Amino acid sequence: MSIFPEIIDQVEQSQATEEQQQPSLRTYAFDIEQGEFLLHPNGIPIIIDGVEALQQNAQKALSTDRYTYPIYTSAYGHELKELIRGEGTREWKQAEAKRLVREAVEFLYGIDRCEGFSFAWIGAGLKISYLLVTDQGAIPQEVIVE
Repeated sequence: MSIFPEIIDQVEQSQATEEQQQPSLRTYAFDIEQGEFLLHPNGIPIIIDGVEALQQNAQKALSTDRYTYPIYTSAYGHELKELIRGEGTREWKQAEAKRLVREAVEFLYGIDRCEGFSFAWIGAGLKISYLLVTDQGAIPQEVIVE
């Protein structure tokens, strides 16, 4: 029991209000393969949020080559293609791929970390599977780099 119960109650109420006001990620639905925004039949852009928006943001970051588009900062995107095509053992490339995926994805809004990596070599390409850990749960993700 506190000697200042009114102040404690106000602090607890403000903390509860802050937790309720955490913004949810909302973005426009984007077809990464086609390179265009998705629209309703009436032409209005489709808006997605929550897990779907988090997945799309991670996929978008891992489909964008770093330093290619001037609209993005040098922190956005990845350098996985150069890694896969370059010199080094498969084990070293896998370790570096894990680091590059983390660099590309973990700074995005709503994403806490990446874990549970697994790798599969497909010819000269690399399939990277991992879990995207967010405040909304763990989301399985995949990226294929050729």
